[in-house]
Amino acid sequence: MADWDLIIVGAGAVGAAAARRAGEAGARTLVLDLDTPAHARGSSHGHGRIFRHAYFEHPDYVPLLRHATARFASLEREEGVPLLHRCGVLLLGDAQSTVLRRSLAAARQWRLDVEALDPPALARRFPMFGSRGAEGLRGVLEADAGIVRPERAIAAALAAAQRRGVRVRLGTRVLDLEETGPVVAVHTDGGNFTAERVIVAAGAWAPQLLPRFRQLLRVTRQVQAWVAPVQGHALAGMPCWLLDRGTAAPAIYGLAPDPLGGDTVAAFPKVAFHGSEILVDPDRGASTPGAPDLDPLLEVYRGVAPGLAGQIIAASTCLYTMSPDGDFLVGTTGPNSRLHFAAGLSGHGFKLSPTLGDALVERALFGKTTHPIGFLSPGRFPEVG
Repeated sequence: MADWDLIIVGAGAVGAAAARRAGEAGARTLVLDLDTPAHARGSSHGHGRIFRHAYFEHPDYVPLLRHATARFASLEREEGVPLLHRCGVLLLGDAQSTVLRRSLAAARQWRLDVEALDPPALARRFPMFGSRGAEGLRGVLEADAGIVRPERAIAAALAAAQRRGVRVRLGTRVLDLEETGPVVAVHTDGGNFTAERVIVAAGAWAPQLLPRFRQLLRVTRQVQAWVAPVQGHALAGMPCWLLDRGTAAPAIYGLAPDPLGGDTVAAFPKVAFHGSEILVDPDRGASTPGAPDLDPLLEVYRGVAPGLAGQIIAASTCLYTMSPDGDFLVGTTGPNSRLHFAAGLSGHGFKLSPTLGDALVERALFGKTTHPIGFLSPGRFPEVG
């Protein structure tokens, strides 16, 4: 008999969500992580993450997003912790913007409540972007979207899981996973365990544990900065936002200040480019942000919203684990495998983590899930299909 029904490798966004679902299912579950939850060397931190539903990335994410937001909301109620700030999300671009076109198409397909803003309407509603509106910038506003608080969300999911009997063991590195007949052997630097099923939700460390898929996964360094507005410019009414700059330049995005931020950096807007080609070994860690990172970011930010782009208060790094097409890899390591995984979340996975956690646990424990995740199968890549 295996030591555990289920072992979850990783206590970040997806791992914590999976732990919560496994606890709800009554499974004997162990969660392993080499660090503390939401640690700053990985991908599940940063005080705020955007959640939205009119998804330009792919319309098939929309039902997964709806479920994820509902699960965040139910976790808020269950744990009594505020996780969502519905300040709105504003997507920006010109008349040819792929982001705007695909977002509106997803909204039509799934009957989502969004509002298209022409340049004059954008200037009236969001004067912080008014100068760009005069240049023909347009917007798509989803008022019921906004910020999810990552550190609180992970802590709440793990608390809900532990209350249902899930065990969490931190400071433990998983060295190898070995399927041996009816069990999976999990070899760690603190001893060996066996489980009937294993879920790998290891973020930037997933390539080390999934050698078959390593060629599809690139760990990249991202920089995020918290920026105070220029003196005299108020932040009231500021939404989260993303500007499509076309295929020649990475998108830039910003998060509204968190009203619960108090005297922390979360009280200031966060801004970052979406995408980087700087590769990182997660064990060595990403280099500290400096002027070569922050000066170009602040320059572009000034062009988007000059009144908001004042002094940088703080900056940090975050790791993206990129897939070749920017969509997730969710599946098993082979036919009839007992090893399930989610990897390559490509910088847009946090908002979907409750659904990914639920789907992974349901597939592992029950053999199927009702969540339509088939389009995320790694089999879409011929080299591993």
